[in-house]
Amino acid sequence: MNLKRLLALTAMWCGLAGGHPALAEDITLQMVVWNYSLDTIQDNLKKFEQQNPGIKVQLTDYPWTEYENALVLRMRNKTPTDVIYGGQDWLPAWAAAGFLAPLDDVAPDQIPALKKDLAGFAVSDVTYKGKVYGLPYYADTISFLYNKKMLEDAGIAVPKTWEDVTAAAEKLKAGGLEFPIAYEYNADLPNFYDQFIAGVYSRGGDMFDKDLNPLFADPQSAAFKQLQWIQDINKNGLVFNEPQLSNIVTAMGNGKHAFVVCYNYILAALNNSAEQSRAGQFALAPMPGETHQTFGFAKFYAITAAAAADPARRDASWKLVNFMAGPPYTIANRWAVEKGLGFGQLPLLEDKDVLAAWGKWVDMPTLRDQITHAKVGTWTEWTAVWAAQFRPLLAEGMVGQASVEDVMKTGADKWNALKAKMKKD
Repeated sequence: MNLKRLLALTAMWCGLAGGHPALAEDITLQMVVWNYSLDTIQDNLKKFEQQNPGIKVQLTDYPWTEYENALVLRMRNKTPTDVIYGGQDWLPAWAAAGFLAPLDDVAPDQIPALKKDLAGFAVSDVTYKGKVYGLPYYADTISFLYNKKMLEDAGIAVPKTWEDVTAAAEKLKAGGLEFPIAYEYNADLPNFYDQFIAGVYSRGGDMFDKDLNPLFADPQSAAFKQLQWIQDINKNGLVFNEPQLSNIVTAMGNGKHAFVVCYNYILAALNNSAEQSRAGQFALAPMPGETHQTFGFAKFYAITAAAAADPARRDASWKLVNFMAGPPYTIANRWAVEKGLGFGQLPLLEDKDVLAAWGKWVDMPTLRDQITHAKVGTWTEWTAVWAAQFRPLLAEGMVGQASVEDVMKTGADKWNALKAKMKKD
């Protein structure tokens, strides 16, 4: 979606606080999600309906790559929508436009206690201007995964820096592994940017300063160095670029790659002995770099302003959100145990079922340390628009279709133009 259109749609969002009349009888909530594990979602909703007579939930789903645009169109067309999946990158624009309701206003007596149970990066990602707008559905870190058997057989230590990764990949390639590194290369995905900034953070850098000025056009910046590193490993034939993460899981499971940077639940899939012949060979390591920090994020359940404007729909919507994300965290527990999905609810790090399930595929002390030190992104009212423009530039730079200098300069110019326009507006 281009900037002009998105800004126009953002303006349209601002009058959507009304919409649903209060209902005295049964309520059917409209819930909108992206299409991951729909069977699990439907089963969770069935359980919710059983525990809450008089409330039904109609589910609508969209592909992940189309989700943001689909939500915008729903709002533009005033399609009834009560509870949604939200993302940290979209929150500032949607909240500023009045699209979402602060949960502090929906459930003021419960939100302070719920916040105390959340990881710091999750609290940050569901908060806009001091107000909480969601509770985590899925919270995770971008992680560095590797095949420990491949490294052990080749006499290679676990890489501690990105330069170590290059050296390890070169040795593995010399030993016959055609593409030691797999990369989820798909600029249409919002997480394409997230994956990049994880490497920036691990180098000890930032994309922006405290005044939201871009830092990445400086050749000495961590971001500039990270993009140059990615371009170099592409030039040297060390990386296989694959747009589908599921294909990367299959390829790594077949022994075709040794390294990948992605979500933690991919490690759960790789170490699933029921599906992978090489299960148990894969491990999580601290993100290579000077600081080993990485990017942490939260996707969340949110209530629309339209739903919150009607007392009956507001209360029903809160019941649904609290059921899905609140204590005793049954649903978050299920996602964690069955799918390996990360969570923002810290008590689950001590849950016996989670520990038993996750202990089979990840070293929990390493994961705890990574979660504790995860760093949040810089999210403004225009970040999502800018990121959609910057991702294709990154993609070109990664494979050498554009110079790192040109990519970073153009990206900085686009950021500054959006920043100036937003301030003017």
